[in-house]
Amino acid sequence: MQENIISAEIEPLPNQANRAALALQRLGFRILHIGPTISVQGPQSLWVSTFNVSFKLKKETAVAEEEEGEVTYKKAWVADIRVPTELQNLIAEVMFVEPPEFY
Repeated sequence: MQENIISAEIEPLPNQANRAALALQRLGFRILHIGPTISVQGPQSLWVSTFNVSFKLKKETAVAEEEEGEVTYKKAWVADIRVPTELQNLIAEVMFVEPPEFY
């Protein structure tokens, strides 16, 4: 069984995007895109061990004209998040991707 893959956007410090992406890749994350933010994916266990973040299952009701139902996803609990020492001079913020809300 494949472990849950979690996506996030990393905001690099000014002029550090490429170095930050390389450092994240060396830690085991998959880099999807480098721009104003760095799109990153990684196994849940890697996020937990690297950034001290935890995840909880969250259910939301999707309400759209054409579709209604429940969406379940892993919500990041970032109260105790920490940026590892080797990344502190490279990244400003980690923002975890959540499903869009449709009305």
